[in-house]
Amino acid sequence: MSSTKELSMDLSGNDELRWLSAVLSDVSEAAHGVDFLVVGAIARDLLLHYGYGVPITRATTDIDLGVAVAGWQEFGQLRDALLNSVNFEAGRPQNHRFVHRSGPPLDLVPYGGVEREDGTIVWPEDQAVMGVLGYKEARDSAVEVILPDNLSIATVCLPMLAVLKLLAWSDRHLYMPRTDASDLFVILSNYLSGENAERLYEVGAHLLDEDDFEYQAAGAWLAGYDAAVCVSSHSEQPHRVLEAINIILEVETNSAGDLHLVSETGGNAPDFLRRLVGFVDGLAYAKQQQAG
Repeated sequence: MSSTKELSMDLSGNDELRWLSAVLSDVSEAAHGVDFLVVGAIARDLLLHYGYGVPITRATTDIDLGVAVAGWQEFGQLRDALLNSVNFEAGRPQNHRFVHRSGPPLDLVPYGGVEREDGTIVWPEDQAVMGVLGYKEARDSAVEVILPDNLSIATVCLPMLAVLKLLAWSDRHLYMPRTDASDLFVILSNYLSGENAERLYEVGAHLLDEDDFEYQAAGAWLAGYDAAVCVSSHSEQPHRVLEAINIILEVETNSAGDLHLVSETGGNAPDFLRRLVGFVDGLAYAKQQQAG
């Protein structure tokens, strides 16, 4: 999906998503007027699996929602609103996890007024640090997804989901390996689903003339290009996000290094590395265009 304009994906006719619509409707009812952003693996499933039919081997019912707040007091009020409703109870960790009456867990990730300069938040309850860099840009470039019962939800677009997954991997891969790496691999491998296949000819036609052209690597290139455009178009300080992901990728695409990121996908490591390199090249190409 294009990173240069907001798009809409109509999944209202998919009965498999009624459970998700029910949970998010209850969130909206409990927290009137709060602006949520669907992120994480459920966003991956909506955009790739339900939107374009990409097979997903690790489907999820976990729901991650980013929420812009002015400060911790506002987040506390939001948390209380959910717990005071009949539809949610506290999960673990109690500061941001909830469990819906139908079973699915829900994580709320605050950003905005609670962020520190480095793009992290510190949970007041236990002083745990969590990265939220890129969430504002993800919200400002979000895709509208329409669920059953005509529930409209803002969902992170695919290129920004790749960015958030890369940043999340950097933050937590030592204690939560494989999940973010696997999701990033799926995104980069299937980025040419839908209209992006046609966009490759518009934006990256020069790739088709390369002797070592590979379809999935070209898709990863386009993902990198779109990610750079997304960040640059929707950020007051785009260098913060772009520099952070470039630092990670410089290490994780260096064949002389340990390549921790690609190694988490096992036998897919060679393919993943090539797609990561394509992603890096797409980022660089967009930067060159913007500079020129």
